[in-house]
Amino acid sequence: MAGKQRFLVRFWGVRGSYPTPGPHTLRHGGNTSCVEIQVGSHTLILDAGSGIIQLGQDLMQQAVQQDTLDLALFITHGHGDHLVGFPFFAPLFDARTNLHLFGPELAGHNIEQLVTSLMSPPYFPVDVRTLPSHRTYHTLTGTQCICWQPDNKNPFIKQQVSSPNNPNEVRITTCMTQTHPLDGALIYCIEYAGRRLVYATDVEWSNGQEADFLALSQGADLLIHDAQYTQHDYEHIKHGFGHSTVEMATEAARAAHVHELILFHHEPTYDDDQLDRMEEAARKRFAHTRSAYEGLEIDLLQKK
Repeated sequence: MAGKQRFLVRFWGVRGSYPTPGPHTLRHGGNTSCVEIQVGSHTLILDAGSGIIQLGQDLMQQAVQQDTLDLALFITHGHGDHLVGFPFFAPLFDARTNLHLFGPELAGHNIEQLVTSLMSPPYFPVDVRTLPSHRTYHTLTGTQCICWQPDNKNPFIKQQVSSPNNPNEVRITTCMTQTHPLDGALIYCIEYAGRRLVYATDVEWSNGQEADFLALSQGADLLIHDAQYTQHDYEHIKHGFGHSTVEMATEAARAAHVHELILFHHEPTYDDDQLDRMEEAARKRFAHTRSAYEGLEIDLLQKK
């Protein structure tokens, strides 16, 4: 697929905290965080919540005639709702898979240590270190830049963030927020062909947005933002849990002057009707707002 321009976003899991299947979540879905990005000739995956299980099965079906399956998985932090699907990600069990896995260092553990402890005895019967797939781990610290040059399936990491020299280069920049207890979470910005997407889940702007987040998000075409709670629940029960309200999400979208806001990481106890009401309230504050749901697709190269 060399030279193919695309920037397609697909949502496979949109809930927070824990999976919540059932008739009350049919329209938005009950799986936890997982977003697929088809950008240039690359497949990028944001978080490995339970939504990654179905994504993995879909990728394997598409790869029936392929000799290799090149993937990149970006983890925001180590909480269970963002990792629960990883041991059941079908490409891990296939020798054709070349997986680059990125994530932060948390509590003194690098990203390889974090996922290995998740998928090894006594917590899981299959040890990830024995699987036939090829895995390369990249622990991210500070503001780094991950790049894919055209026609190169492997990324390289730069310490210095600079403007892309090639419009066909895929570039991911990061910043770390400490608003999600206890160890923080990474925010990712993906740039390609003059478009930018920011993925900011598990953030809580009780004291206003952090400067690094605003710098990363300024003018983005799409902001996927945590909006887990109603203002009532936040004030009475959830303050300090590390998640945003609809009001925080829309304020962030306005402050960063983004083009579109996607409400994400939905509270598992809220049914579809509640999420619809939150979407309606958000649009009164920021008109270009949608509520994430499983199966939602956004083609960023068709926007504007």
